[in-house]
Amino acid sequence: MTNQSDSLSERITFHYEQLSQSGRRIADYLQGHPDKIVMQSTAQIAKACGVSKTTVSRFIRQLGYDDHLALREEVIQQREQGVPVLTSEIEDPSIRHEMQALEQLWAQLATLNIDELIKPIATARRVVVIGYRNSYPVALHLRQQLMQCRDNVHLLPLPGQTVGEDLSQLNDDDFVIVIGIRRRVTHFAQLMEYLRAHHTLLITDQSGQRYSQQCQHILICQMNNHAPLDSYAVPMSLIAFLVNQVYLQLGSDAVTKSRHISQSYSRLHEVE
Repeated sequence: MTNQSDSLSERITFHYEQLSQSGRRIADYLQGHPDKIVMQSTAQIAKACGVSKTTVSRFIRQLGYDDHLALREEVIQQREQGVPVLTSEIEDPSIRHEMQALEQLWAQLATLNIDELIKPIATARRVVVIGYRNSYPVALHLRQQLMQCRDNVHLLPLPGQTVGEDLSQLNDDDFVIVIGIRRRVTHFAQLMEYLRAHHTLLITDQSGQRYSQQCQHILICQMNNHAPLDSYAVPMSLIAFLVNQVYLQLGSDAVTKSRHISQSYSRLHEVE
């Protein structure tokens, strides 16, 4: 028997042998076009598969769903978690959403006392940036940008390493920035609980708001739930804003740091 937490594809695979010919036609169609579950009605799915609406409803119940609405809600929830599924017929949903998401981000920043966030990033003894999976390159970019402004910026996890050793060295003079966008690792909740006692900023998507009580600061990047694959334009824009604010906060110290880095590039012939 299928587990109620199994995805549509897993449920179809489990039941496929017992499906009728019409049921298999529906199964093949939905596995190949999971977006149609969200964008089409039961009647439209039936027409596309050449079966009756009743047959589609029976197929959905056979998989363990109450009705088409329950199946649709599951697919939408999976998209919110980062599963690639097209949920809109808009020609270019990503651009439209990113413009709206950026406006939401700036509105969020306008409600904050930015100095209370930027000053500790600028003056902490160490800044530790943490990111797993798709959040890792975002964390790497943040670390590289902050290094243009200040010393002692560290990235975790290191390749092949766990983070316990490094986190055990944190003290009140350090500041932690966690990037946790979409499909976070299974121990993410334990990580945030561990960091509760430290000065921490969480940069996350809308699904990560449940961790707001485990950190001193949280910034929400509304991610696109309509395009199949995520764009990280909004988190990257946020990083650009933060590091430029840190640069301005540090003033001449940041200018000196950046100049020394440029001199090193020149002496080593590392960049054009």
